[in-house]
Amino acid sequence: MGFEHLKHDFPEMPEEIRTMIRTEVEKQLKSEPARHRSKRTVRRTLAASLAAVMLCGATVFAGVSIYRMQLQKTGEHGVRIDIAENPEAAGNTDEAPAVIPNVRLEVGYLPQGMVQTELGKYSFEDNLYQGGVSMTFFRMDTGDDQFEIQHGDVLTSEEFTTGEYQGVYLEYPNLYENDITFNQRLYVAYTDVHYVMEMYAASDVSKDEALKIAENVKLIPTEDATGEDIVVAQNWSDSQKAPDPLLEEGGVETVTSVAAEKMANTHKPGDSFPLDDQGLAVKVADVQISDDISLLDPSLADQDLKEETDAAGKLRPATIQYVKEGNADALSEEVSSRKVPQKLIYATVEYTNTGSEELTDVLFFGSLARIREAGGQVQIVPEETPSGSEEWDRAINHGLSYIQEMIYYDVHGGERNNNYIASIKPGETVTVHMAFLATEEELPTLYLNLNPSGGSYEFSDSSLEIGYVDIRQ
Repeated sequence: MGFEHLKHDFPEMPEEIRTMIRTEVEKQLKSEPARHRSKRTVRRTLAASLAAVMLCGATVFAGVSIYRMQLQKTGEHGVRIDIAENPEAAGNTDEAPAVIPNVRLEVGYLPQGMVQTELGKYSFEDNLYQGGVSMTFFRMDTGDDQFEIQHGDVLTSEEFTTGEYQGVYLEYPNLYENDITFNQRLYVAYTDVHYVMEMYAASDVSKDEALKIAENVKLIPTEDATGEDIVVAQNWSDSQKAPDPLLEEGGVETVTSVAAEKMANTHKPGDSFPLDDQGLAVKVADVQISDDISLLDPSLADQDLKEETDAAGKLRPATIQYVKEGNADALSEEVSSRKVPQKLIYATVEYTNTGSEELTDVLFFGSLARIREAGGQVQIVPEETPSGSEEWDRAINHGLSYIQEMIYYDVHGGERNNNYIASIKPGETVTVHMAFLATEEELPTLYLNLNPSGGSYEFSDSSLEIGYVDIRQ
């Protein structure tokens, strides 16, 4: 098959692209062992090259050599990462990509024992949904060379190359080595398809493994827009818009303080109240406070919870660490720390079907809200902040009491065998035991929120309508 015959099978294209394809084909043929060279090989190589051009546009092929990701130091512990024009390709750049294709995510390497929990998120089988790596992507809709990001508090940094792509590796201080923290970040510029990957790697992944994962990530152009492996990416132009300080991610106002009368629908243990308009009612029948986890079924308590106890089975105190944040000229450091006793909150919750139809796959959820009243307002208790004379910036609770959602429940159902009740027949009651951890200092502020939508960090209309359960001690 000669080059002159291609015009009968494909639309006309610029001569420079034809030349580019010819060069690429010749390069691949020269690099291939002689015994594999055949007309079939030539045909397959040409078809693949042309298909990629037709799908992705001319700038896809131009991008690989025109731009490269680079790292620059800004201060002792600051870096700037950008995508700059490759000096060898000066004068050949486009201001913005003409086409940004849909792409499939292909991860060619994972460490032994690491599995996918969802697209772009991977953790070790013995520690699911914690640690591992998490990948996010940006579509460079304003042009590859518009990418620029700065970081401070960087312990180490370096550039790396994977095939035709350039990347940058960053490591941050890990101030509490007993915790799994995302203390590594990697960027890779896929300038052939005009995407940038930002990969977060946790402390349970070594640097070498994190690099190997990143080096084996491929973005494959596709016409499919709905497949399970299609990358969902944010436009770079959107990521650069200044956030509204009154709004949380998703554009919903975060409400952490409301008038006291908004809490008029508060319940006490023993009260039954409707949870939805389908006839489902709920009652907190009992709440127990304990210094250990003996109330729990050992077979249902996860390893993290078990490790929160000492040799005698008592809950360990939580370490509260006070940290001064790092910047471009200094690393984060611990200023001080203290220990606070932790308590187990064990709630017996009854779900009753008061309707006439069977309810199936009933989602249940519990969270602890820390609420206090002052001056006619009720507010979610804010995170601890320093006084004017203190030099720390952030308080970190290293106990499981930092988690406000339930960390234990003894009824499982649904497709993933998690927090679902398989069935509740009319008139039937199903009892669920939930457990939480809280610090001793927080006991006078605790309210139980049984809204299946959650909401322990803010007041939502649905949680206020359903009503919180006052379990203050």
